[in-house]
Amino acid sequence: MKGVWACIASVLRTKVAEQMAYRSHFFLSVILLIAGDLLVPMITLLVYRSGASFPGWSMHEALLIQGVFGLAKGIAFPLFFGMVSSTLSLVREGTFDLLLLKPRPALFMTMLNGLDPEDFGRLLSGGVLFGYALSGLPTPTFNGWIHFAALFAASLAVLCAFSLFLSGLLFRWVGSSRVYDIFDSITSFGMYPGTIYAKSFQQLLTYVIPVGIIAFVPASALLGRTGWGTLGAAAAAALFIAAGIAYWHRMLRGYTSAGG
Repeated sequence: MKGVWACIASVLRTKVAEQMAYRSHFFLSVILLIAGDLLVPMITLLVYRSGASFPGWSMHEALLIQGVFGLAKGIAFPLFFGMVSSTLSLVREGTFDLLLLKPRPALFMTMLNGLDPEDFGRLLSGGVLFGYALSGLPTPTFNGWIHFAALFAASLAVLCAFSLFLSGLLFRWVGSSRVYDIFDSITSFGMYPGTIYAKSFQQLLTYVIPVGIIAFVPASALLGRTGWGTLGAAAAAALFIAAGIAYWHRMLRGYTSAGG
C-alpha cells in the first residue's frame, strides 16, 4: 500500500510541475471548471428565489445534494476519470501496450496515467457549495456524519465504477469520444432530490444505475432522513463497482493492440 501511495504522489508531482509550465492555462482551466460546476446550483438558487421549490426540500437542503455531488466529483475526477480520456488517446495511438509492460496491474497503471490535478478545482467549488448549504441547516448529529462518511465512500465507488465502464468501452469503440456526454446525461438525475421522481424511477436510480447514491443518499443521511434502506444502497454500490472492474478486465482481454 505504501508503494501505491508513493506512485500516486510521484505522478501527481510530475503532472503539477507540467501544469505549472503553463500557469495561465492551468488557472484558467480551473476557473472554468468551477464556473461550470456552479451553473446548476445557481439555477437552483434562482428557482427558489422565484418562489418555486422541490416539494419537501428547502433551498439549503437541495443545495446540499448538489454540494455533495460536487465534492464527490472533486475527488473522483482527478483520481479516476482521467483514465477515460487517457485510454481513448492511448488506444487510438497504439501506445496502450506500454502500460501493459509495466510491473504493476494494468488497471492501476491506467488510473495512474490518467491522474489529473487540474480537476481538483471541482473539489473547491463542491466544498464551497457544501459549506454554504450546511450554514442554513441545523447542525448534523455525530451519527449523521458517520452515516454520511460511509455513504460518501459508496458514492466514490459508484463514480469509480462509471469510469471503469466508460474506459472499458473504449477498448473496442475507439471513436467514442463523447463518453463524457453519456456520463453527464445519466448522472444529471443525481443532482436533484430523488423524491421528485416516480417511485419506480427512484428504485432504478438507487439499485440499478445507482446515480442517486452519488449525492442524494449521502445528503439524506446527513439530514437524518434515511434508515436501514441505505444498506441496500451501499450493497448496490459495491455490486456496481464489482461489475465495473469485471467489465473493464473483460474488455481488456479483447484488446488486440495497434496491430489488431
